[in-house]
Amino acid sequence: MTPRLVTPIYAADANLIVSLLDIHVTPHAEGEQSAPLEILESGTGHGSLTLHLARAIQAANSNSPPLPEKSQIQYPRDRPLRPNEDAPKTPRKEQRSDVDAAEDPKQRQWDTWRASRGAVVHTVDVSPKFSVHAEKTVRGFRRGIYAGNVDFYVGHVEDWVTEQIKQRTAASLASTGPLSSLTSCDNTSPDPFLSYAILDMPSSNLRIPHVAQILKRDGFLAVFMPSITQIGECIDIIRRQQLPFVQEKVVELGAGISNGRQWDVRFAMKKSRADPSSWTESSSSTESDEGAVQKDQEEPSSSSNVEEEALKEEDSVLVCRPKVGTRIVGGGFVGIWRRIEDSARK
Repeated sequence: MTPRLVTPIYAADANLIVSLLDIHVTPHAEGEQSAPLEILESGTGHGSLTLHLARAIQAANSNSPPLPEKSQIQYPRDRPLRPNEDAPKTPRKEQRSDVDAAEDPKQRQWDTWRASRGAVVHTVDVSPKFSVHAEKTVRGFRRGIYAGNVDFYVGHVEDWVTEQIKQRTAASLASTGPLSSLTSCDNTSPDPFLSYAILDMPSSNLRIPHVAQILKRDGFLAVFMPSITQIGECIDIIRRQQLPFVQEKVVELGAGISNGRQWDVRFAMKKSRADPSSWTESSSSTESDEGAVQKDQEEPSSSSNVEEEALKEEDSVLVCRPKVGTRIVGGGFVGIWRRIEDSARK
């Protein structure tokens, strides 16, 4: 048992989320070096889901060297503090630097091993307090057997995405040589590198466009939300911005639901106006407006295009209902999307 600073994702739910992602890793083999499998978790929180993700990728990494005593959390250099946010007790000492790595042989050995990992979980949280607590949770589980599989970051996930793109672009240009800038004038962004992305945070729907650009084709996006309508907001932004995702399933988590209950969450068209059931709201207004029909027909309508667009929006409604059963029990919902090839990509 560990202290609770934030509501955790319980073990049964975390295990189900990991199984829904269908994570497969290539077992570690000496002498083979390939691109690592990378997972992004936005919203570290208690670290429960982080621990389950780290366990799922354990087979891809070799045995880690002794874990350094210093915290391995990475902080942005100029991170602003919120008005009610407490600064870390030792913020600068917790940040790893090249000087510390050179002076500490254990840290240098650890960094060398980290560079050769076959799989890694990047977990980001805006609260340094939660990140410190989650790191202690992962380190304290079975003497830190999975601690080397996780990299902790403090900050906003959109800032993390921007920073990763900059770092990987610079590394790519450095590896290809000085002529690379002449041969790739416009294609300076790195290839997508994430195989899985999990969003467990408020307003996760607003972060989906940021994550979409670094998620590989056939990569999975999972969003964990306490309300089914928040899953609907994710579907809405994917539809409006035409993001390259296809919905796999929406599952309800909770006690007594061992494998999760699937929900039907989608945008659908309203019933045809020829259906008598759709006349109830407009029947009274139709009779009162009959006298003004001829007058309206004589005058040209300047807002016809606007009305047509409004009708299209009104015809689209959000459907949220369980696919089986009628009883609703549980406090969480998980939406799973798969990234598909963008047809507009050049």
